Amino acid sequence: MTSHRLVVDPLVHAGEIARFERLVIAGPGDKACAVFAAAIGDDGYGRFWLGRPDGPKVVRAQRFAVAAAEGEIAAGLVAMHECDNPLCVRVGRGHVVAGTQSDNLTDMGYKGRGGGSGWGRGTTGLDRAARRARAHAIRAAITSHGGWNSAAVSEALGAGMPGQQTLFAMDIPIQ
Repeated sequence: MTSHRLVVDPLVHAGEIARFERLVIAGPGDKACAVFAAAIGDDGYGRFWLGRPDGPKVVRAQRFAVAAAEGEIAAGLVAMHECDNPLCVRVGRGHVVAGTQSDNLTDMGYKGRGGGSGWGRGTTGLDRAARRARAHAIRAAITSHGGWNSAAVSEALGAGMPGQQTLFAMDIPIQ
């Protein structure tokens, strides 16, 4: 997995940053996730369109969030979700932080989750399609209720696989 360098200058890319911020709905309090409420890829992660002079491209929303907060995210680094919410774009400990792919895999292993199909999915049991379905349910829960609605978000978290551990199994509050 090769990650490209992404620079987000607060002056040069002010319009891009403003557009991104309009697409984010933050949960209540300073510890809740901030959810990207726009395009979702087939893997359940947010997608954000950049219209740069060197050509338009689409990046993961959490990658743009880190670059916007820090000025850039270096090539070879990924934007890791410590909160395990693929739509979260709140930058900082407990949510989205820059790290190596090795850091990301270590975090996945520590939490008992993984990718692929079958064994290794960890405690959530969610495959790619189920993660995507859950992301769409979360987005619908916050956009169809005119903003953050804790009851609707909690209900959406169970949409991937009924009876399975929720997406926010860690101690990150959603309320």
